[in-house]
Amino acid sequence: MEQLLEELKLFGAKNLSFEGLGEFVRRIDLDKIDHVPYLPQAEGTGYSRNVLMMEPLECVLLYWPAGSTSAIHWHKGFWGYVLVLEGECDNVEFKYADGQLIETNLIKATKGGVLNEPDGVIHKLVNDTDKPAVTLHFYYPALVDMDGMAIYNEEGTMAVLNEKALTASFDQPMECFRSYQKNDFEYVPYIERKGKRTHRIVPVIPKPKSELIQEMLGAYYSEQASVYDMFDLQDSSRKNFVERIDELIAFEWKNVIQPEKVLMIACGTGRRAEQIRAMSGIDPEITGVDMSEEMCKIARTRKVDAIASNWENVDVTDDHYDTATFLYAFGHVPNNAARQEALKKIHNKLKPDGALFFDVFNAMDINEWGPNALENYFRNHLYEFGYERGDVFYKKVGGNALAYLHYFYQDEIHKLLNEAGFRVEYIKHIGYVHRSGELLGSANEGSLFIKAIKQN
Repeated sequence: MEQLLEELKLFGAKNLSFEGLGEFVRRIDLDKIDHVPYLPQAEGTGYSRNVLMMEPLECVLLYWPAGSTSAIHWHKGFWGYVLVLEGECDNVEFKYADGQLIETNLIKATKGGVLNEPDGVIHKLVNDTDKPAVTLHFYYPALVDMDGMAIYNEEGTMAVLNEKALTASFDQPMECFRSYQKNDFEYVPYIERKGKRTHRIVPVIPKPKSELIQEMLGAYYSEQASVYDMFDLQDSSRKNFVERIDELIAFEWKNVIQPEKVLMIACGTGRRAEQIRAMSGIDPEITGVDMSEEMCKIARTRKVDAIASNWENVDVTDDHYDTATFLYAFGHVPNNAARQEALKKIHNKLKPDGALFFDVFNAMDINEWGPNALENYFRNHLYEFGYERGDVFYKKVGGNALAYLHYFYQDEIHKLLNEAGFRVEYIKHIGYVHRSGELLGSANEGSLFIKAIKQN
């Protein structure tokens, strides 16, 4: 820790900038930091601080007990970064407008992750786990004390701290406040925001390892297994999108392929298989693979021989399927190398000239998360934390489990398929939420539905 502080002093003696400090913090080698001797003494259920340096900028070590949080507070006239040394830390951002404090963004950082705190941000930091967390903070200019800092809570109280305050928290004696105003504003959590969709983006920094992503996805779909079909059926936009793809596959089954053996990767509850069967009038033998055992149990009641596994690890002995599908799930494959391996494995299981059908989210769709993913990629320097362009982590509003999704560019799809031994027969643009289920002609609208043919 002493070496880091000396390096920080030398760095801070130069012209400081928000971007420059960020580069410094992201280069810190955690293996060279022994922070344990500097941990502040835990006090109650709130977080505690140990100021390590004040000149030429502030460096402070924070200890967060399980379930602890700061108050929502306003960075006015100072900026900085947070480096997570242990555990997890969520950064929840807000905007204040027209008497409302509105929750906007959520970012989760784990060990080695760096959170941005620009001047003017209104946010709170949260350890929403059952384990403690430790964070190292860098601020400029240094806060001699917290006098003048505005803090907020979900009950609509706005308070201003004075020089006696030790933390950005309401859990302090009244003598630590310059002012304290109840019912000052309306608090609007993300779940109550008007016009918002059922899911929200939650970047995870750094990007979790592939094995953890698979665990996250399994938990996410297991959380929804019992209501997944109902959710799709009640969401008219999703229903139209799904039905259009099922119609296209059913047409292929009936008029082109007439399959006897089908491989359905990410078969879910088997409802899609059941629907395509009904639409096509074709009743092939279907082998299904899905990472959720709960969904596989339902699929087996729908004449799908479902195996609970991810595609990477499953042992499918047959190697002569007429066709394969990878519906609404290829984007869950955690990285480019794994996508290549997944496609090669499908290639090996298909007959010559066998067809693969799959759909992915379009990175250029102006009505979806692709442009947001690109913005986050650069704004949060995600390329320095293992992200590929198009990566998104998200969760269902009101849910707990996080999921991963990759948004694709068309040249990326062509390259992947060609390298795996497939020829792209067509890529169709289909409206997902906007103009749901419609076949579209614009490159920057709609999700992508792909038919690829195995080459010998």
